[in-house]
Amino acid sequence: MDCLVDCLIDSPFSVSIGQTIWKRGGLALAKSLSQTPTLYHYLASPYSEKLRLALGMAGMQWGSVIVSSQPPRPIVDFFLMGYRRIPVLQLGAHFYCDSKLAFDALAQYSDRLTWGGRLSASQELLRQRAEERVFFAVIAAASSISVLRFLARDLGLLGTLRFLQDRAQMMKDATIEKMSPSTAAGVIEDFVGHLESLLRFEDFLVGERASYLDLCCYHPLWMASLINRQAILSLPPLVQAWMQRIAALGHGASISLSQDQLHDMVITDTAPDPVGEISGSFAPGALVSVAPVDYARNRTVGHLAVMDSHQCVIKRGLQSGEAVFLHFPIAGFEVSSL
Repeated sequence: MDCLVDCLIDSPFSVSIGQTIWKRGGLALAKSLSQTPTLYHYLASPYSEKLRLALGMAGMQWGSVIVSSQPPRPIVDFFLMGYRRIPVLQLGAHFYCDSKLAFDALAQYSDRLTWGGRLSASQELLRQRAEERVFFAVIAAASSISVLRFLARDLGLLGTLRFLQDRAQMMKDATIEKMSPSTAAGVIEDFVGHLESLLRFEDFLVGERASYLDLCCYHPLWMASLINRQAILSLPPLVQAWMQRIAALGHGASISLSQDQLHDMVITDTAPDPVGEISGSFAPGALVSVAPVDYARNRTVGHLAVMDSHQCVIKRGLQSGEAVFLHFPIAGFEVSSL
């Protein structure tokens, strides 16, 4: 699997500030750093783009932590030792290790994210199609020359070699379907045709406003345009116009945060520990490992706090003595006793 998409580009616009977050441009701002949604990301990560746009939709100011496209990531490991996927959203002492869980957490702070939030059965199938089959079809369909040119432009020759070695290791035990370039191109063509049919009567996929479904369907095509800047020009005009409307949502305004500030967000989080259902044969507080089932299958270890049909939350102690809570989805992850 030539998983060549998550590469490092320049950091996004951000400003360094102290402990106060200033109001700017009518954005919804937190009163303290502990309430500031903070995204660990890099600019070329498609799932990071999904959450950056969600923050733009919400009109929220957010903390930006730029990390490398590949491990080691010391600032991530300090909180999430063992977990390697990006992006991760931090809210106080809580870390959301999945873009849907992160979106749902952000929606609790902004009514703008609740539009079209509950997907119908057909919409959920479209989301799965976009984020699973189409996402990897975009990678499989890309020419080797386009991918290498894209990587070398931002990583240099040595950086590109290191990146490819890392991704080969990451995909070693992957369960992702492998596609030929011709099959992948057909998958993308069918998907784009379906989007075009949905956009004939509405500006967005769920009606008059951008929704979570729009972001899920947008980011694989956004990734394709990064790999090959001419790719968007081959799309139908309705789909091109839709992509321009999604891009116009922007990313809100970001602030850069130091590791000490990120740690302070954990320390000053006064919310009670999460309490909820523990399903299956697991006991509250049991030591477990959590890992994705498809690729990047590194295990993260912690004590079980919540496990229901939607998410698994584990508690980890930091070397400094504080506790953090890591949120994983049930779908696509496996939980094992230790």
